[in-house]
Amino acid sequence: MLNQLFQRACFSIGAFSFACFPSLIAGQEIQFPSSVKGKFHRAELVPVDPDGLYVTIGVVGADVSKGQCDGKSYELLAQDPKSRMTLLRGPKGAKPVSFASGRNLKGGDSLKNLPSKNGETVTSAVVGWGATFSDQQLPLTFLRVNHSTNPIPGHPLQNDRGEVVAICHQATNDLGKGTFAIPADAVLRNLANYKVSKSIAHSWMGLHLDVRNTVAFVEGIRPDSPAKKFGFQKGDVLLQVGDWEVSDYSSAINAFYYLIPKQKVEFKILRGLEVKTMKVIPALYPGSSVEKK
Repeated sequence: MLNQLFQRACFSIGAFSFACFPSLIAGQEIQFPSSVKGKFHRAELVPVDPDGLYVTIGVVGADVSKGQCDGKSYELLAQDPKSRMTLLRGPKGAKPVSFASGRNLKGGDSLKNLPSKNGETVTSAVVGWGATFSDQQLPLTFLRVNHSTNPIPGHPLQNDRGEVVAICHQATNDLGKGTFAIPADAVLRNLANYKVSKSIAHSWMGLHLDVRNTVAFVEGIRPDSPAKKFGFQKGDVLLQVGDWEVSDYSSAINAFYYLIPKQKVEFKILRGLEVKTMKVIPALYPGSSVEKK
């Protein structure tokens, strides 16, 4: 079941900027040892810069600290526990991809793929967006994509300009030949976070929302939380978090995913009849450790 919901757990962003030409190496495979003895998990490597930084997806059960490709070991730098996006350090010299936002993709949109090593060209089309799986809330809103042949995790999906707009996750059994995919926006959020802290960490606001409510209504506020410090009140309705519009519980969870600890962000709320804008600094999620490599 989507790995048990991940165990519950030229484009630029901030100071991060990436070259604007398609990769010549995307599609190269890496293997991770599995928690099942004698088994391996396959994934594709997406080069982020020419200095050996790569992105892939390390599914639950994959030992991402022991990845190998063409006999070379790749160093684990960080992994996002929510999306399973994994950052690795490997050989230098690969031509990096260009990333572009995937947030405006909609059902029916076609996506491009680089030919596989055997020359096969996979065709892909967006099904839509999914915030839940088996009636359980996902940690962010994923794309659902149909393919002529299912790619492995880490496979980059491109727009008509050759920019990577999403990276395939794992198969969705209910769709036949389909996978979940994380939008490039999530990849870039994590790259920006890593650039600052040498980790991928998530934020805490201390707001309590109820999944059963049809709007993003603040049911409660934790004491000693950023929400309390910056003046949120019970009964506030979230309208926007950063660049993300909020209309319900799922869209609020997705917007919270993109917050970066200790980085100022603007909230738009409805309090009674008044729309208010609040500038907030989220805290590091309690219990998170920031390790520098």
